[in-house]
Amino acid sequence: MTETTNSPFIYISVFFLGLGLNLTPCVYPMLSITISLFRGSQHEHHGRAFVKALAYVLGMVTMYSILGLVAAMTGSFFGEWLQNFWVQLTTGLVVIGLAFSMFGLYQFRLPSWLIPSRQGMGKGALLSFFVSGLMVGIVAAPCMGPAVLGLLAFVSVQQNGVFGFSLFFVMALGLGLPYLVLGTYSGLLSKLPKSGAWLVWFERLMGVVLLTFGIFYVAIAFKWPFLKWIVPGAFVAGGLYLGWIERSARLAKKLFAFQGILGTLAVAVGLFFFLTPKSGIEWEKYHAGILEEISASGQPVILDFYADWCIPCHELDQFTYSDPRVRKTLQYFRKIKVDATSEDTDETREVIRRFRVFGVPTIIFLDEKGLEIPGLRMNGFVAPEEFVNSVRSSKLGNVSGNE
Repeated sequence: MTETTNSPFIYISVFFLGLGLNLTPCVYPMLSITISLFRGSQHEHHGRAFVKALAYVLGMVTMYSILGLVAAMTGSFFGEWLQNFWVQLTTGLVVIGLAFSMFGLYQFRLPSWLIPSRQGMGKGALLSFFVSGLMVGIVAAPCMGPAVLGLLAFVSVQQNGVFGFSLFFVMALGLGLPYLVLGTYSGLLSKLPKSGAWLVWFERLMGVVLLTFGIFYVAIAFKWPFLKWIVPGAFVAGGLYLGWIERSARLAKKLFAFQGILGTLAVAVGLFFFLTPKSGIEWEKYHAGILEEISASGQPVILDFYADWCIPCHELDQFTYSDPRVRKTLQYFRKIKVDATSEDTDETREVIRRFRVFGVPTIIFLDEKGLEIPGLRMNGFVAPEEFVNSVRSSKLGNVSGNE
């Protein structure tokens, strides 16, 4: 339900997300199993081995790119499902269940029939490697579920097929990079670090992340009032647990030092969010007739469409609206928030249709006559400087509170 600016940071982050997925407890062992498909290529020229590995990775990339394209082109469908109580609750409980497996409460194993066989694949046709890549992309690991689900939700609300395709393309490139390298140089497989204390600690880290997202989805479903404190609380609690309570890393001195540093930083970040003052902007809640009332008074308006489950919406409150420059820019505006969390009221549905809002966060500016300012609509997270510059360069610049 959102559109986003073409930020290189998004693509870089998603690339490293895909790369990092190879270190999850379920995906990491799959590296060894998958590269076994290329054992017959160990003595082949690197060029031929590279072509086979590339076909394999392209299979993975194709699967995820199509998935991203479908999600983006059917955004309204995904958006409606994300707002459904049972979908939110089920998603949260499933993610929490996966988190429990990361803490060692039970062990999740892939069915044996899903694990690729290396028989006959050493010198198989490129199509075979491509199809194998497709299959691994589908069944790589249940640990990838929340990450892929999060990206699906993100691109589904963008209503932008190119963006959805490209985002999953980049994620799949990150995911497939180790396969490409190890498929080309199969002998490197023996140099991969063995499972040990570091992997156990990484499982616990994934458990904290999954548990946080699981609780977040459950909180959205039940509309718990402490929703915005879940992530900062997870940084504090997770930092204390991973940095000082979890004992697996103490078997390795270097990892133990890293554990302490990372835990301390996480606690500091969480406390920063807790202690950072609120934006100071006083928002009015949207209700039927308020825009007509404001239009009669001749005031410009900022309409902020948001949802409780929307992380960029919370980022706007935390980073953008709290900026003194933004507060000054908006001082002469009537500031209206439209809660699109469930769209369960006629007045909410009406204003969403009226302004053709396809996602959150969406920020709309109205002039003194109540008409939307062309070209000033903002979608997704907008940094303070960009926000201020956009308003100042528009026809509302003379009432923006900036000289």
